[in-house]
Amino acid sequence: MAIVTAEKRTPGMSEAERAELQRSLIAYTGTYRVEGSEFVTSVDVSWNGAWNGTEQRRHFQIQGDKLTIDTAPGPSVRDPGKTVFGRLVFHRDE
Repeated sequence: MAIVTAEKRTPGMSEAERAELQRSLIAYTGTYRVEGSEFVTSVDVSWNGAWNGTEQRRHFQIQGDKLTIDTAPGPSVRDPGKTVFGRLVFHRDE
């Protein structure tokens, strides 16, 4: 399962505020497999129904105590017409 949110999100109750919350979130779940330096998630359920039934590929690299996960460049969910990629970096806590 993956849930990624934008920084500085604020709660909202109005239709416009809830729409902004939706635009600042990515969430999906499913089974995964590892293929070399990629893990592939077969998406069962997502915040964006268009992802349901698709495969999401992520490149990963482990260096010491750091895990880096990158998405492939693709169309922006937030800004149609733009191409973006995502990067998550995790540091092991000791």
